[in-house]
Amino acid sequence: MTFVMIKKILFPLIILFLTSSFLTIHAQTFKAYVKAGDKAIQQKDYYAAMIYFQNALAIKNKSADVIYKFADVARLYHNYSLAEEYYNKILQNDDIDNFPLTNFWLGKVKKSQGHYAEAIRFFEKYNLNGNGNTEIIAQAKSEINACRWAIDLIAVPDNIKVNRLNKRINSKYSDFGALLKGDTLFYSSLKFRNPKDKSIPEKKMTKVLYSIKGSKGRPLKYRFNDEKLHTAHTAFSRNKKRIYYTQCENKGRVEITCKLCYKEKDTKRKDRWKKKIIKLPKSINQKGFTSTHPAIGFDQKSGKELLYFVSNRPGGKGGLDIWVSEVNGKKFSKPKNLDSINTKYNDLTPFFHEPSQTLYFSSDGYKGLGGFDIYKSKKENDKWINPENLGYPTNSSYNDIYYTLSADTSSAFLASNRIGSMYLNKANKTCCNDIYKINFSKEVLTDQLTTIDSLLLVEEPLEPINPIKSESPQVPTTLEDFLPLALYYDNDEPDKRTRKSTTKKSYEDSYLPYISKKYEFIDEYTGPLAEENKFQAENDLMNFFDNKVQKGYDHLFLFSNILLKRLNDGDQVEIFLKGYTSPRAKTDYNLFLSKRRISCVRNHFKTHADGIFKQFLKSGQLIISEKPFGETTASQKISDDLNDQRNSIYSVEASIERRVEIVEIKRTKN
Repeated sequence: MTFVMIKKILFPLIILFLTSSFLTIHAQTFKAYVKAGDKAIQQKDYYAAMIYFQNALAIKNKSADVIYKFADVARLYHNYSLAEEYYNKILQNDDIDNFPLTNFWLGKVKKSQGHYAEAIRFFEKYNLNGNGNTEIIAQAKSEINACRWAIDLIAVPDNIKVNRLNKRINSKYSDFGALLKGDTLFYSSLKFRNPKDKSIPEKKMTKVLYSIKGSKGRPLKYRFNDEKLHTAHTAFSRNKKRIYYTQCENKGRVEITCKLCYKEKDTKRKDRWKKKIIKLPKSINQKGFTSTHPAIGFDQKSGKELLYFVSNRPGGKGGLDIWVSEVNGKKFSKPKNLDSINTKYNDLTPFFHEPSQTLYFSSDGYKGLGGFDIYKSKKENDKWINPENLGYPTNSSYNDIYYTLSADTSSAFLASNRIGSMYLNKANKTCCNDIYKINFSKEVLTDQLTTIDSLLLVEEPLEPINPIKSESPQVPTTLEDFLPLALYYDNDEPDKRTRKSTTKKSYEDSYLPYISKKYEFIDEYTGPLAEENKFQAENDLMNFFDNKVQKGYDHLFLFSNILLKRLNDGDQVEIFLKGYTSPRAKTDYNLFLSKRRISCVRNHFKTHADGIFKQFLKSGQLIISEKPFGETTASQKISDDLNDQRNSIYSVEASIERRVEIVEIKRTKN
């Protein structure tokens, strides 16, 4: 476990958006950019590597080696949409054979974005290629099982609401570690300046803040926060006379290390903490390693107060582990590793709920929806029971961490970089964590808790509104449930500028290059707009690509799996397809284009799973029929001006018309 990984978990993101002008000082040629990017990877400085490789690609945009490196560092930097775009470029590159892990990594980034059905397809493709890497093949099989489990899990979401807190708490930087005590919410935020920091780019600092009854968050007073160190994470002793927290120090540009400390209550001054900082003993703050994420627990059987914390010290299971130490006044017992809970990966942000004797924590080492998921484990007979995933929508395909639960279990908080969180820079969608509140019931909460509801986004509809609609996804279970199943195409695809009525491409061949152009569509359409109008336009296009283009592709494969089962059970199935086009071309040309698109979907059923449907097509048990051409149904408001590409190609209105729909199913049982 490197300090870099620790930092990304603790304070994503400290190194913030280096500028191209700053980086170009050090590299002026293609080879120099690539060399600088390789060096940045060695230093785990993935954002700098992205900039260097991006500059290299500006010189040679078809260099497969650099395209692949760029995709890798985008993935490592958690910019999954950008990684997906560049891995797709490798799939279309003549040198694809030189990058055998492409399908595997595409599966990983698809899963990280919650596109589980498509992730399965890429993991299966990797396994079918037989690359000989038995370890990666085993991982791919495990990921396939996890994706299938995730699809089933999100089909029946828990009856809870997860809402982002508004801008009185959340900022465009990372906000995390929310803990509700009475009517006060304590949390940490990475948005402060160190006035003595002269580095370029400037490094942001973390402070502990508080909000009373929904007021704007303010830093804790009386010199609680250090101006030169990161101050973060709060936990209170059972008698409320001690506050535990972490102080963390930057080590170079991409390293950080943390130590645990506490302050005692100032009994002479109400609501103040003593100036003296007490650092925990060396047995906890082990030299050369990080100790962080304090949480206080209580063992009802032994009557001992416990300090849970997270460290990468030796003697653990691997990565970041959760440790526990008994507290006896100012003495702390030798920490023990929670080896029955920890994995060989990363286990962090513990929170102990005393009334239920339950430990909540986050991990990327168990079966989950993607990134870090939140789990719980209860201690029974001195043993921790198997951790249980908290499910959807508490967990998402992104990182879900810092879970805390109210004493009466009516509400909880977590930090997440899921869709809907604020971006520091819209061009880079990896940062940042925001704080979310979970309500478990619709009952009226006590005055103490309802004051926090004033922080919810719904009370203050400031941007960004969730860019992806938060409807609970329902996974179809019958063929008819999919109807109409819409499959979308890029302009004049497949096979541009031809009057042929058929194509050799399958729908997947057309879809992959189209979905990789998502941000091109956004840039082309939103470019001329005033700043105040860009956000909604970007949201609309993101929703189109993620909720229509992506969903259609995912559903096509789910549909195919159910169809295969029906055919194997002896059903005779006739599928009716209808093609649509935008009005950009003349009607006679669009007729051929519509037929090519239908041909493209036919080819899916001919080639799917190595041609598994061919026998049914040949016997007539499966019939693919065509409905009349559907261009005339397009809205008259859609531009057909060839010179107005922004509206006739890149707009949502035009894009939504370029599709084929499975509109009808006729099924006869033998």
